[in-house]
Amino acid sequence: MTTPTPIIDRFLAFDDPWSLPESERKDLLTGAVIEAVEHHYKNNPVWRRLCEAKNFKPSDINGYDDLNRIPVISTRAFKGGFDLLSVPPEDIVKTHLSSGTSGNRSRVPRDRITLDRQSRSLWNTIRKFRVSRSGYYGMMAPSPEELGDLAIANYSKTACAMVDNYDFFLKLDGGFRPEKVVERLNSVTERPVDIGGAPMLILALAEYVLKTGQRITSFTEETGVTSGGGFKTPRGEVLDRETYNRILMQAFGVKEENIRDVYSMSELNGAMMECEHHRKHVPPYFYVSIRNPANPEEEVPFGEEGLPVFLDPLAHSYPGFIIADDIVTMETGPFDECSCGRPGATLSTAIRRAEGAEEKGCGRHVAELQDYLSGRS
Repeated sequence: MTTPTPIIDRFLAFDDPWSLPESERKDLLTGAVIEAVEHHYKNNPVWRRLCEAKNFKPSDINGYDDLNRIPVISTRAFKGGFDLLSVPPEDIVKTHLSSGTSGNRSRVPRDRITLDRQSRSLWNTIRKFRVSRSGYYGMMAPSPEELGDLAIANYSKTACAMVDNYDFFLKLDGGFRPEKVVERLNSVTERPVDIGGAPMLILALAEYVLKTGQRITSFTEETGVTSGGGFKTPRGEVLDRETYNRILMQAFGVKEENIRDVYSMSELNGAMMECEHHRKHVPPYFYVSIRNPANPEEEVPFGEEGLPVFLDPLAHSYPGFIIADDIVTMETGPFDECSCGRPGATLSTAIRRAEGAEEKGCGRHVAELQDYLSGRS
């Protein structure tokens, strides 16, 4: 008897899942999450114990409106050494690390199934939202080889696979040299020319251009700038997005709608890319819910800020039911349409790390998980 193809794999097979009718997207997402819940409940003792402590069973999910009942795991649990595997250890082909510099990094175990799904998800999203899908891409970041086990490496590989030529301009042993970037960008023949990478390095390139009066002659109206990794300086200062956009427009001559940012995290198998209206679009494969920082079990009213919960059915090797310690705002509902014309949930461009009382919501989740595992619940 042939094993049925998992719903999430059928969902991923659509080149443009955003174009599917609302009812079909809703049914595919609901079915994919239910299948993921059943898989992890059966195969993951840690998550099953969490579910039991919260009196949750897979049979409690009867439709889309029940998905917010699924117990979630804080991203901090991936830093805490919990055994979150839903597959045998020998099935893990890559343990991705978050890019945090504190030394307490997330460790996200991915098997071949999860990696393949992640790559397909990224491919569909980048193709849908990147300004250009051919030409040249200059990355203000290390190469995937130098990034090694960092989760961002897979995004870089996927983005560069779409273009005709590319370079990585941050060398881990040699630093960042904006004069070399300008020289290379002015020599490439492919068009259009896009650049991407860490906001601070893109800004450093722009400030070098303004300071020296040099011009990047390969940039055209089609040029796009895509950043990722957060708008904080090495000193922890938050960079104002409007200031960032203004400096880039002045230095590069690019359109503001072509300056985009990407939001994701190591624990998710997809990325939220901005459209021309600077809203971050949640992939249709994810269920998203915004929770009260003081009570993460409770959803906040639409348009209010809170902690994001993502149900990621692409994760096969670990439960992809995640609550993050970021503060976000949903601007478009899951089945509404953004002003760019694309359907689906969007998050505002303003995202910040949770602090103080807000931060305790995720910390409490980790403490509860520890209690459940030790039998104190």
